[in-house]
Amino acid sequence: MSDAIKRLEVLYELKRYEDLLHVSIPLCATSFEDQGMSYHYTILSFIALERLDEALDMIEKALARFPLEAHYLYFQAFVLFQQNRPKEALSRVKELLAREPNHGAYHHLHAQILVELSRYVDAKRAIDQALALDAHDADFLVTLAIITYHLGNTPIACEIIASVLANDPHHAEALHLHSKLGASSLLEKKNILQRILFRNPFDKEGKERLESIKRYYAIAPALMLSFLLYASGEHFEMWEKSRQTSGILLLLSFYVWRDWRLSIPFFVLSFALLGNVAWHEWYVTLLGAAIYYVIGRIGGQILGLVFAKIEEIFQKGKRWMNR
Repeated sequence: MSDAIKRLEVLYELKRYEDLLHVSIPLCATSFEDQGMSYHYTILSFIALERLDEALDMIEKALARFPLEAHYLYFQAFVLFQQNRPKEALSRVKELLAREPNHGAYHHLHAQILVELSRYVDAKRAIDQALALDAHDADFLVTLAIITYHLGNTPIACEIIASVLANDPHHAEALHLHSKLGASSLLEKKNILQRILFRNPFDKEGKERLESIKRYYAIAPALMLSFLLYASGEHFEMWEKSRQTSGILLLLSFYVWRDWRLSIPFFVLSFALLGNVAWHEWYVTLLGAAIYYVIGRIGGQILGLVFAKIEEIFQKGKRWMNR
């Protein structure tokens, strides 16, 4: 290995991608013996910097120079997948697998693309082929868990994630999936996300989800307190009773259900203040609070799914606009 390539390798390990590009791009234009490695590190740096269009241009140049090198085709499929062009990526990865059918990473990318296309049964076949080549690869197992979840078997998906984290407690994607599927409380999700960000402060998804939880803990108590003050005013007849009170409580239940430690006491206090129930009929207050809590939990989950779908569509549109 030449000194120039050793330098590129060190710069890549140090994540000094801009410095690496200054060295590697001129080397790609020369015809020295390690030109292929120059292309390799240049493409990896463009991908790391999320300069995907430039990565694609460099991949095309590399393929024109080295048409038999399968890993450039892999890079091309990967970048197309990252650009939300799964159908084009799928055609590239099929060509890649026709050349080299015994490479686990290629089958793994194939499975990831099929998941993006919602072809979960085909994705399961692809990830099984990857695992047949390397049964202990953590990334392969995480993708298997994602596919298993989409096929409707959440408990098995959680078991797979637990096995990954038992061997690698800091695996970022496994932690993300555990926070979505395995963590039962919002506080547990928060702790997992903090672990992810401690290891990688630049994790965008982790930052966004943690900020969402922090917003909840900032907004929800303020909304609850405002409503309880309003309800106490009605209870002590400081102002006339309003017909909109139950509607407001129902809307609040859609938001505050996420943490039972906050929401259950809130609903009990609300009904205690608003309900015209004799003291010996306390169970009526608890029953009413439980009903509102269940309604809020179901409604909140539905709204959460709707907002997640809207956000997914928005992100896909944003990626398409940036193409």
